[in-house]
Amino acid sequence: MKNGFSICLIILALLSGRFVTAQTFEITPTTGYTFSSQFDITGGTGKLEGGANWGISMGYTPNEFLEFEISYNYFGTDARANSVYLVEEEVTKANLHFLMGGVNMLFPASEKVILFGGLKIGAASLLFEDSPNVDRTRFSLGFQGGMRYYVSERIGFRLQGTLLLPIVSEGGSIWWNPNTGTNISGWSPIVPVSMNAGLIIRLQQ
Repeated sequence: MKNGFSICLIILALLSGRFVTAQTFEITPTTGYTFSSQFDITGGTGKLEGGANWGISMGYTPNEFLEFEISYNYFGTDARANSVYLVEEEVTKANLHFLMGGVNMLFPASEKVILFGGLKIGAASLLFEDSPNVDRTRFSLGFQGGMRYYVSERIGFRLQGTLLLPIVSEGGSIWWNPNTGTNISGWSPIVPVSMNAGLIIRLQQ
């Protein structure tokens, strides 16, 4: 739990001193849709339903081809479990929080259009509302790619696809009572895929 957040704090500390003299500093609030993700459990399957997500990212570009980015994303959904060890389907409210830091490669297509792709690392927390299930925080990887379109020197729009990979421990219970036998079957990650749009606010140039 502590390792993932420690990585993000280290990245933030390394970058924060550079933001003051950054060539470009951008803040981008985002929203979009996260598709449902399914994974194996003992005797059946677990599933996180799809739904809306929200987030914000802060980026620093030392040159036109590279960007350092810190981001936070939130996704609230229903978690479902179907197993031969359960009397009936179990459903509970779940929240996914991602705190990530990483690097994007930038590919300017014109003065107004920039394509990008990148990798980020950090922590993913799976939290439950009004449930005895155990909350979990794990190291996480992320991949993203998309396009930015600037309508002015200060304002732009961002479209992107994101694949986030929270790492789940082998054989550990996710949210069901371990006494029911509904644990993860082997190594089974939860893989939320999202499509997002955001408003770029450029604070420094």
